Amino acid sequence: MDSSYLAALPCPAVYILIDGRSWKQGQAAFDNQINELIQAGVRLIQFRDKTISDRAHVAAGQRLSQLTKLTPTAWIMNDRVDLAIAAEADGVHLGQDDLPIEVARKMMPQGTLIGVSTHSIQQARAAEASGADYIGVGPVFQSQTKQFSDFVGVDLVSAVAKEIKIPTFAIGGINLENVSQIHDAGLNRIAVSGVVNNAEDPAVVVKELLSGLNG
Repeated sequence: MDSSYLAALPCPAVYILIDGRSWKQGQAAFDNQINELIQAGVRLIQFRDKTISDRAHVAAGQRLSQLTKLTPTAWIMNDRVDLAIAAEADGVHLGQDDLPIEVARKMMPQGTLIGVSTHSIQQARAAEASGADYIGVGPVFQSQTKQFSDFVGVDLVSAVAKEIKIPTFAIGGINLENVSQIHDAGLNRIAVSGVVNNAEDPAVVVKELLSGLNG
C-alpha cells in the first residue's frame, strides 16, 4: 500500500468486508479474490471472520499485506489490535465493545488507520473526538451477512454527513438498488460485503456502486 494513502481516504469509496471463505479454499483462491478487488478499484479491505483461528487470521493477514503492499489498497483487521499488529495490517476496525481508540492508538504502529463502528450520532461524535481516522455508520438497511435488531436508516446517515468531518462509511444492506439513497443522504463512501463478494463479476458491481455514489 502506498504510504500516502493514509493521509486521505479516497472519496467516493467502496470498502469491502471479506471473510475467510476463499482462504480456506487455498492461497490461489484467496489471491485471486484480493487481486480482483484491487483491480476493481477497491481501496479498503477489511478482514473479518468469527470462525477461524487466530493463527489463520495472522496467516491470511500476512498474505493480504503482501498482496496490497505495492498497491493503493489498504487492508484492515476487524476488532483485534493484536492480530492487526501481528499481520502488519494497515489499520484496525473497532466495535463499540472493543478497545478504546486511545488505547489502540498507543499499540498500533504510527500512521496506521483506526476505524470505529457507530450506531448513533452520539457515538459518531465520540469517535471523532477520540481521534478515529474514519467511522462506519449503520446498519442502514437489513443485511444478508449480519443480523441486527435495529436499523439506523438514512436519517442517521444524513445527520452524520452534516456534522461529522472525518471520513464516514455507511454500512449495512447497501446494494445497487439503494446505494443512491446513501448519496442523496450526503455520503459517498460505503462498506459492503455480499453484494460484491457473491457477484459473478465483482469489478462490475464495484464500478456500479461507485457510479451510484457519484450521483
